[in-house]
Amino acid sequence: MRNRRTKLLASVVLALSLTAALIPAAMAEDKTAVQAVKPPVINVIPAVEAEMVASITVTGTIVPRQEVAVGTDVAGLIVLELSADQGDRVMEGEIIARLDKSSLEIQLAQIEAQRAQAEASIAQSEAQIVDAQIAVRQAQEALDRARALSAKGITSKADFDNATNAYDSANARLNTSRQALVASQSQLQLVAAQKRDVLLRIEKADVKAPTTGVVLSRNALLGGIVSMNAGPLFRIARDGEFELSANIPEVDLPRLKPDMPVAVRVSGMEQPVSGRVRLISPEITASSRLGAVKISLERNDAIRPGNFARAVIELTRRNGVSVPLSAVVYRGPTALVQVVKDGVVDTRKVTLGIRNDRAVEVLDGLTDGEDVVARAGTFVANGDRVTPMRIAAETTGAVK
Repeated sequence: MRNRRTKLLASVVLALSLTAALIPAAMAEDKTAVQAVKPPVINVIPAVEAEMVASITVTGTIVPRQEVAVGTDVAGLIVLELSADQGDRVMEGEIIARLDKSSLEIQLAQIEAQRAQAEASIAQSEAQIVDAQIAVRQAQEALDRARALSAKGITSKADFDNATNAYDSANARLNTSRQALVASQSQLQLVAAQKRDVLLRIEKADVKAPTTGVVLSRNALLGGIVSMNAGPLFRIARDGEFELSANIPEVDLPRLKPDMPVAVRVSGMEQPVSGRVRLISPEITASSRLGAVKISLERNDAIRPGNFARAVIELTRRNGVSVPLSAVVYRGPTALVQVVKDGVVDTRKVTLGIRNDRAVEVLDGLTDGEDVVARAGTFVANGDRVTPMRIAAETTGAVK
């Protein structure tokens, strides 16, 4: 019995000894397991210094900067020749259409005949004036003799009256001749004015381009009769200059300034065309709340009036610290980024500036080179411990 108790006691002591020996080993294994648990891996991307551009996109239609209507006020003439067609480039003073001048040339011949007749009338009136002046002088002499004789009582009163009447009649004929001369001279001036008018109409029968440019349309037809109510014969884009006419919301108008650079993509063209803001409308359309803007374009033969175009107007360009759009999270109106420093997340309030379709400028709250969570607000919160892993800028779409 004693031996059995001794053996049992020995077994208990042995078991306790083994248990005491195993407890430290188990505690060491648990500590190693705890140490093996690492913070979660989070993708981070550094804030970088980059050039940021603020812009507005507008759409519109290509139109001539200045359109010139070409016509003539010589109505009723037939079109004999057309030397310019739609799309042709013409020079200032170039004859682009000829009208039939035959009727005008006949009028000119008639006027020349009237001029010769008026000049003959003037010569005749001048001769009549000379004759009338002689007759007045002779009548004056006769009247003087009759007056002297009448004073001596040698001649009768009837002879004196006849001499007086002859003098008055000679003066009347002289005045009539002078008036006839004035009438003939006036007729000659009228003929001269008519001649100038016909010569001007003959000159206008050769329709000339009033400016250098590109012919937009030609309404004249060979054999057609020119009419005052038919509209212009040609339409010309002055100097071949075109521009984009677009409408933008009224809230964006104050942001525009003349001469701002613009990149214009014209429908059908692969490369954009450079331009500048030329005119900003001072008026807003009440019904649409839109304002007009005109953008001058560099010369390009591929541009056609009526083309649809999309323009990106550059408002501001500057260098600044930028992060991907995905790195910014919003809490109400407040913008936040999650900065990772020494493996700990620090949520910061930031002030944003220029943004594009991939990145945003940070004006305040972040410095160049600091790591931020690439996709903020998804997996971590302020104060969390993480294992940062840098990724390439292309992964988030940020601009390097």
